[in-house]
Amino acid sequence: MVSVIKQQELHELLYQGARQADERGQAILVSQVRKVAPIDPLSFFSVGKKHFPGERTYWTEPTRETTLVGIGSAYKFSVDQEDEHRFDTIEKQWNALLENSIVGPSAISSGTGPVIVGGFSFDPFKANVSHWEGFSAASFLLPAFLLTVKEEGTWLTVNHVTTRDMDVKQTAENMLNLFDSLIEDCASYNPSQEEQTYSIMESDTEAWKKTVKEAARDIRNGKMEKIVLAREVEVDSKRKFNPGEILQRLNSQQPDSFLFAIERENKCFIGASPERLVKKEEDKFFSTCLAGSIKRGKTAEEDELLGEELLNDEKNLHEHQLVVKMIRDAMETGCDFIQVPEEPVLYKVRDIQHLYTPVVGKAKYGTTLISMVERLHPTPALGGYPKDRAISEIREREIMDRGWYAAPIGWIDSRGDGEFAVGIRSGLLDGKKAFLFAGCGIVGDSDPESEYQETRIKLRPMLSALGGKES
Repeated sequence: MVSVIKQQELHELLYQGARQADERGQAILVSQVRKVAPIDPLSFFSVGKKHFPGERTYWTEPTRETTLVGIGSAYKFSVDQEDEHRFDTIEKQWNALLENSIVGPSAISSGTGPVIVGGFSFDPFKANVSHWEGFSAASFLLPAFLLTVKEEGTWLTVNHVTTRDMDVKQTAENMLNLFDSLIEDCASYNPSQEEQTYSIMESDTEAWKKTVKEAARDIRNGKMEKIVLAREVEVDSKRKFNPGEILQRLNSQQPDSFLFAIERENKCFIGASPERLVKKEEDKFFSTCLAGSIKRGKTAEEDELLGEELLNDEKNLHEHQLVVKMIRDAMETGCDFIQVPEEPVLYKVRDIQHLYTPVVGKAKYGTTLISMVERLHPTPALGGYPKDRAISEIREREIMDRGWYAAPIGWIDSRGDGEFAVGIRSGLLDGKKAFLFAGCGIVGDSDPESEYQETRIKLRPMLSALGGKES
C-alpha cells in the first residue's frame, strides 16, 4: 500500500536531524505531521499491541473533540520517587528536547506534532508497592506514532530521535513499514468482547471504616477540615484483562467522562474520570471543582429528587466549597483574573452525580500548564484540606499505595497547550489481576458505613468495564 506518510519529506527531515546531531554532538528530535483519512482511535490503540506491547497511551475528553492515541516510544521522561521537584524536572526535560527538534510544517493544530502523554503519582514520598512498579513519581512518553483525532480532522505525527551515526534510509523505511502495518491491521480489526469471569477480594473493610471514624473525630477536634480516604479492591480473572476491550466498554458506558490508558511494560493504568484538573488552551486555563456526590436514580423522577437532595445537602456543599476555595486560590497565583460561578450545578455520569463548578482564568505571562498542575494537585476533592496536612495524614492512615490513582494524568504539546484529568474511577491492570480504587471525602459528620457505600458506587464504572460477571 502507499503510506500516508510522505516518504521523501520524512527522509529529508531525518537527514536534517542526523546532520544537526553530528554538528551539535547530541540527539535531535524529528517530528513529521500529516493530515490523514479518518482512523478509528480505539482500533489504532488495540492493533498497536502487536508491534509495541507496553508502549501504548490513550486519551480523550468528555466531548470527544480531541482524542490522542500513542503507539511506541520515541523518547521517555521519568522521575524517581521522593523527588520533590518532579514537576519542574519533567518540564525541563521536555523543554530541553524541544530546543533540539525539527518539526515538519503541518504541526499547526493543538495536540499534533511533538506531544508527551503520561502522568504523576499521587504522592512521591509514599513507598511504592510492587504492582505499581514502572509507574514512577512522574513518567511521560513521546509516542513514535501519535494519532490525533479532532472534529476538524485526523492527524498522524511520526516522532524519532536522530543520532549522527544513524542509517537515515533504513530508519525511514522501517518507520513507513511499521505504520503501513498498523493501518492494514486497523482495516481488518474486529473488536472482540470475550466473556470474563472474575472474583473480587475486598480486604480490611472494617479497618477502613475504623479509619474513617477516627478521621471524622479528628476533624471535629480541629486537626483538619477534610481528608479523602481511598480503598483498593483486587479482581482476579481466569484470563488476562485486555486494555483495548476495556476501553471499548468505557467508551460506550461512560460517554461523559475522560478516558485514559497508560501502559508501562505489561501493566496498564486505565479509567474513566469525570474530573478535569486543568486544561491550557493558548492563554486560558480551565479547571473543575467536582466534589459532593450522590447515586443516580432508577427513574427520571427519582434522579431529579436525588439531585435536589445533593444541591441542598450541607455536608456535600461544605465539601464542595472547600474545593472551590482551594482551586480559586491556586489559580489566582498563576492568572491575571479568574471567573467562578457563585453556585454549583449537577454533573451527571452513568452511575453517580456530582456537584460541579467550572473555573476559567487568563494565564499570567510565564505560567505553564505543568506549573498549574503542581499548584492544583491534589485538590481537596482528591486529598483534603488544608493540602499539606491532608497529604501527610493520607500517607500515615491509608494502608494502600495510591500510585497514580487520583493523580494528574494527561498530555502537553510543543506549544504548551494540553490537559490533565485526575486518575479516578480507575484501575491498574496486571495480567489476570486488576486493582480498582475508590475514595470519598471525610468531614466531621461523616458516617463510615455511608462512606463505604459511596466507594462501592464509585467502583461500578470499572467493574462494569471489566466485562463478564463475578464468579
